[in-house]
Amino acid sequence: MEDVQEIERLDPALLARLGAEPGRVTLLQFSTAFCAPCRALRRISAEVVALLPEVRHVEVDAESHLDEVRELSIWRTPTLLILDADGRVTRRATGIPTKPHLIAALAALLRSV
Repeated sequence: MEDVQEIERLDPALLARLGAEPGRVTLLQFSTAFCAPCRALRRISAEVVALLPEVRHVEVDAESHLDEVRELSIWRTPTLLILDADGRVTRRATGIPTKPHLIAALAALLRSV
């Protein structure tokens, strides 16, 4: 999981099109239909959200949101963006981050909420 060098605040209209709620820390996952790693990340994210109910997980079908995928430079699935409560991308991961890595990445955000 990589830190985003320039913390970018996403356009609220873009977030709304993707189903992300403002004011909540969000795991924003981009997936495709036949992607086995996407299913694994969905399971891990669900486990993390069960432990941290103040975090929301939103899964986006990349093929149905091509304009948004291009705008966010999503090149492969799964890609996970961690958004703070202000809609800023704080971390980006391609592939499957581990549950402890996700929890650690979220802990710092949750302390500041």
